[in-house]
Amino acid sequence: MDDAVGGKVRNTCVPCERDQTTTTATLMCTVCDESLCHDCSKHHKKYAPGKHVFVDINNSDSVKTLVDMKGYDRCQDHGRGLVYVCQDHNKALCCDECLFSNHRKCENVEKILQSTTINGQQGTSNEIQRIIAEAAGLASESENNVNENEKQANKLLTEMDNKKQHVMAMFDEAKTRIEHELSVGNASDKERLDERKVNANSIKLELEDFSAVFKQVLEHGNDNEKRIINAVSESIFTKTHIRFNEIKRTDYTVSRSLEWDPHMISFFNMNSLKVELKVTRLPCPSQGVQASGMVVDTRSLVLKQKSSTVLKQEKGDKYNTWVTGLTFLPDGRIAAIDWSNNKCVILDAGLQRSGPPYRFQDQPRDVTCYGNTNLAVTLRYDIFVITTPTTNGVTNSNVSKRSQMKFY
Repeated sequence: MDDAVGGKVRNTCVPCERDQTTTTATLMCTVCDESLCHDCSKHHKKYAPGKHVFVDINNSDSVKTLVDMKGYDRCQDHGRGLVYVCQDHNKALCCDECLFSNHRKCENVEKILQSTTINGQQGTSNEIQRIIAEAAGLASESENNVNENEKQANKLLTEMDNKKQHVMAMFDEAKTRIEHELSVGNASDKERLDERKVNANSIKLELEDFSAVFKQVLEHGNDNEKRIINAVSESIFTKTHIRFNEIKRTDYTVSRSLEWDPHMISFFNMNSLKVELKVTRLPCPSQGVQASGMVVDTRSLVLKQKSSTVLKQEKGDKYNTWVTGLTFLPDGRIAAIDWSNNKCVILDAGLQRSGPPYRFQDQPRDVTCYGNTNLAVTLRYDIFVITTPTTNGVTNSNVSKRSQMKFY
């Protein structure tokens, strides 16, 4: 015979199973609804009180079909059949060995067959199916959330790529415009400078020719020729000065530089790109589950190259600062452990000192925050519990407890 679970009917002796042996059942006690082998049936009437009726287990009309319970009727610790239920231990199910080892002093232990009813099984079956459907819905929802997270990640990265492309496009446009202006300006300057060069060379050649004539007249000419050449030289000098003045009116050099928008200068002076990832947990409808959503105030980290100026060596410090522990308080302050100088420092949201530090007799290792203003600081062999008022920092008077836990 096949059962509703899909396995064969279990025609094994129940008492033998409790002893972890497998014996084929030949009889069924219809009163106790228990299958028995030939040997166990002899003791059944003797040890089980009441009237008993035995029938042949192969008589399907008289014997109730038994199903394979897939191990749910056996003790998970000892592998024996479940017999008792202990009300003193939150209705714990137990076998004979459990009863002997764990429940000997319990006052409310009953046999499962005597204490448990079968009423409401249809409701239990419906509840099981409802929970199965709910679990399936949660699993599907979780998978959808994973896919949605991947989509959001791709969307955010695409957004950053688009912003990058947009900035690069603006730079390319500005570069093209500046390149055109440089080309036009250089062409204009070249035309001006070429004209100056031509005029200067013209003056140079004319004066070189006149200089050769002037030298011959000066050496070999008569008085009339000398008077004439002197008059000519004065005319030439006058014209030359006029031409020089015209050249000097365009006598300047050009220096070019880039003038950036103040916002761009601020952008270039940053050591990191100030982009924060904000995470918000939102309630989502679940099948049979009331989701309690909450908004998480995440403190986004922006990497900056200026950490060396936050904690400096101060009066009372013997060594350079060595931070080994860090924690955030709910009000935005930061507690930092300076291992080298045996102290705990409180910083406000602007990374400024909030009151004097607390100094330890031994080197502190790490720090964590619990509650609203409490800090737990680990030392080599001890733990300090410290309160941190919002205005006074950490002082000796703030130490509310020093634990007695020692770690040797």
